[in-house]
Amino acid sequence: MDKSRGTASTSLLSRNVEIEGEVLGEENLHVDGSIKGRIKLSGNLYVGASGTVEADVEATNVVIQGKIIGNVSAEQQLEIQPSGKLIGDCTAASIDIREGAVFDGRSSMKRPPAAASKAVPIQAGGKKSNDTKKA
Repeated sequence: MDKSRGTASTSLLSRNVEIEGEVLGEENLHVDGSIKGRIKLSGNLYVGASGTVEADVEATNVVIQGKIIGNVSAEQQLEIQPSGKLIGDCTAASIDIREGAVFDGRSSMKRPPAAASKAVPIQAGGKKSNDTKKA
C-alpha cells in the first residue's frame, strides 16, 4: 500500500515514545513506539517494525510491520507484512497477509454499499423478481 494515499500529512510516534489513552486524528500516523488504548483515524495507520499497538484500531488503510494486539477495522485495505503480527479480529475491504506474517483472529470483508443495492432477489423458478410476463 502506498503510504502517501489519503491525507497529506503524517504524524510520527518515535521508538522511545509511549502513549496510553485514545488517539484521534484526521491525518496519517506512523508508529515506531508504543500505543495502548484506542486509535481512530480518518487517515492511514502504519505500524513500523519496532512499533507495538495494544488497541482497537479504526483507519482508512492499515499497514503492519510491527505488532497490533486488538481489533482492526480498515475502511479500505489492511496489509500485514512479513514481519507483522496481528492478534485480534479484522475487517477491511481488502486484506493482504504476506508470507511470514502472523495473524491470530477472525477476518471479515467489508462490502461496498453499492454492491448491496444491486442485488436482485430470485423468485421460485429462478426468475428475478423484476421480470415481468407480457400477455
